[in-house]
Amino acid sequence: MGVNSNSQIPSLSRLAEAMKKDNGKAILQLAHGGRESAYSQNNDYQAIAPSKMDFPWLDYDVKEMTNDDINKIIDDFATATQRAIDAGFDGVEIHNGNHDLLQQFFSAFSNQRIDKWGGSLSNRMELPLAVLKAVRAVIDDNKQADFILGWRISPEEIHGENIGYKVDEMLAQAKKAVEIGIDYLNVSLTGLQYNYAAMPQGYNESFAELFDKISGEAPVFIGSQIHTVADGMAALDNAEGVYIAREALIDPEFTAKVIDKKEDEIVTTMTFERLKEIGLSDGLLKTYATLTDWAKAILLKGLKY
Repeated sequence: MGVNSNSQIPSLSRLAEAMKKDNGKAILQLAHGGRESAYSQNNDYQAIAPSKMDFPWLDYDVKEMTNDDINKIIDDFATATQRAIDAGFDGVEIHNGNHDLLQQFFSAFSNQRIDKWGGSLSNRMELPLAVLKAVRAVIDDNKQADFILGWRISPEEIHGENIGYKVDEMLAQAKKAVEIGIDYLNVSLTGLQYNYAAMPQGYNESFAELFDKISGEAPVFIGSQIHTVADGMAALDNAEGVYIAREALIDPEFTAKVIDKKEDEIVTTMTFERLKEIGLSDGLLKTYATLTDWAKAILLKGLKY
């Protein structure tokens, strides 16, 4: 799914309408894969990144972004926000984590630039914050006071001895984001080494508690390994909101069942038969039909290969 063309607005409008049919809020996540844009790379486009370097897990080369490329990315996020408004969404969430482009710029590992977009901590946060400012300006220019602006982060980037940034650096970036103006902070803990109560090394507080201290009036949402109502309630001990991902694939009616006090009907394990029954897309069905790299990364409890 994309939001890179005005021709997509009618279909995005249908999506927003479907998301809101049960009184939910329709939030469109805005993201750029950067070096991880394998689909684009395989369809005659060039994957781009802060720096041209070898990434052993990629089977293609990446192009180092020019200053013009960077400014176009900022403009593209702003234009995408306008399309989201025109399509009837209630808000947007800027994806600044999970190794997508904005995180790649913030990472000292993947950003080896020596211009104003790299090097120091303040330079490495320049692009993410420039995108946030541009999106904020579009919302303000449209006089959309109720339009929601979310900011999704990965709180640290640590892979063994390979360190892109630690939590104190992301706390500094998040403080700047709060000053610019966000409506919520989504702390994304991806990987089986994390759960919603995880603490960074050297701290006696959870990630959620640390970011709650600097988030001002913006609520902090936390997730990771939320499979049951009990998990969700426990996560709320450290945050003001909870997000679910895998469990939403296993039981798309999870939230409705909680609201209707039908927790005993919630399904928490997946089968291949259920994959077909609940109406997942053909692409997801194909992805989970065999143990692909994607399926390994986002395992659904109960599937046995």
